[in-house]
Amino acid sequence: MTGTSAGHRVPRDLVLRGGKVLTLDLVGPTATATATALLLRGGEVAAVGDERQVLDAAGPEPRVLDLRGRTVMPGFVDAHCHFEEAGMDGDTVSFRGATTMAEALERVRTTARSLDTDAWVRGQIWNPVLQLEEGRVPTLAELDAVGGGRPVYLPMGHSACANSAALRLAGIDETTPDPDGGRLGRDPGSGTLTGYLWEEAQNLVARVVPEWTEQERAGQLLTAMKVLNGWGITSVVAGAMHPRDVAVLGRLAREGRSTLRVAAMVLPSGELIPSVSEPEWESLVKAGPRRYGDGTWVRDLGIKLQLDGGMTLGTAATRKPHLTDSAYAGDLLIDRSRLAMLVSRARQRGWRVGVHVVGDAAIDLALDVFAEARTAGAADPGPDILIHASLMQEDQMERARVLGVMVTAQAPFLWRNRDAIAARMGPDRAESAVPLRSMTDVMGIDRVSAGTDFPINDLNPFKNLYAMTTRRDRQGRTVGGGQAVGREEALRLYTTSGAAHTGEERTKGALRVGALADLVVLDGDPLAADPETLLALNADVTVVGGHIVFDRHGELTDD
Repeated sequence: MTGTSAGHRVPRDLVLRGGKVLTLDLVGPTATATATALLLRGGEVAAVGDERQVLDAAGPEPRVLDLRGRTVMPGFVDAHCHFEEAGMDGDTVSFRGATTMAEALERVRTTARSLDTDAWVRGQIWNPVLQLEEGRVPTLAELDAVGGGRPVYLPMGHSACANSAALRLAGIDETTPDPDGGRLGRDPGSGTLTGYLWEEAQNLVARVVPEWTEQERAGQLLTAMKVLNGWGITSVVAGAMHPRDVAVLGRLAREGRSTLRVAAMVLPSGELIPSVSEPEWESLVKAGPRRYGDGTWVRDLGIKLQLDGGMTLGTAATRKPHLTDSAYAGDLLIDRSRLAMLVSRARQRGWRVGVHVVGDAAIDLALDVFAEARTAGAADPGPDILIHASLMQEDQMERARVLGVMVTAQAPFLWRNRDAIAARMGPDRAESAVPLRSMTDVMGIDRVSAGTDFPINDLNPFKNLYAMTTRRDRQGRTVGGGQAVGREEALRLYTTSGAAHTGEERTKGALRVGALADLVVLDGDPLAADPETLLALNADVTVVGGHIVFDRHGELTDD
């Protein structure tokens, strides 16, 4: 095993000394919770222990980083992250920090004016309903006014909005029927289109948006990697990637340009809710998951499907009706027989399957299909995955444990969304959402991993650790305090559990001899810091495969 691919040169020995090393190596004969020094060689951890031991093991003239009392820990593994969105600022409209509709629309106008008259104006994923003072999405007329005749398409995760030019290019008019698993926004009085596209309806427009060139995409992905490195993130599970993007990542790895390890949840058809026929699906998945080079930098982890909506949208599929409508219990976007076909065909070709499920009714259906696939004797490529599972119940956790199913959960959903969840789903559901304490107790910590679902939530891992351990939102209110986990558990959910999620627990997630040299130097101790100090921690140095990929203060140069 090695931390360097063919294109990544082997770095010189690096010694980190004079601080605290949180190895998070809690298993094995050489397990130790803390040390004071570390040696990295050839992309791997070569020694861990006290300073004398490590210096004796080092080769001639190693690079040395004096920690000056700082803390080293394994690099963060974000187990569900649409990380590519972090590299889009130069090519799309960013709505970060926008708080009013006027400000958001002016950003669209400014971007439109910088483009050719026939170019598409594309936005980064955002949530105007939660983000803007007006609490609504832009109207068709507003987007027409700022687009300057150019097509405008602004994705919002489970929905999107588009202007008249974009709808026209997609062939959408008042006579266009709603697609299966989606809905076109229409004025309730006149029936005219509003430009709002819900779930599968987004694909009607997304399909005609020009693809990025391979060179453009490579630049975006490299930029995104650097952004994540700045937070101490060394590995991600990419939440939903088109195969062509995974191929670009593979090329970057072969060229030695990658600074982030990526296990991709793949969209074989380019859609979260595939509308293809059974033979077409078989053709899409028949090649099986790919590994690029030595597989430590880029590989396919599984296939991503979407089964229901979300909590803040009020579309999660639940066992009991929602608060706002006694007859409505959310939306299931794929019926049972179709989901069973998609899952069984994928597993037969060696794919793990990850299903977006938020509500407990959606979780029931996913677990039913996973269980049926096992009963039918389908191939077993590894644990299937419940993505989000925000409203999971304890009986479902026990069932998932028996089936060997994994969960990737995102506590940051509680940071700013408590009131929106309570308004749509009811206060009891808001308090019990993202039940990390119960999940780890029932399923075991290595079956649960932490992520952000960026860009829906911030990349900041320290905010995530804070949310997991305090259950406080941005207003300081405690949201379901009984579901908080301990500080060390939170670190493990973000490191060792993330590695277990991808089947790489032997090679990363902990700092032990022979593990990949992926780590972060923090400006404080995440175990000892009080909650507010934890929230303010920073990454000073990030190392991936023994290479310095982020250095806040310019302490070292990579060689």
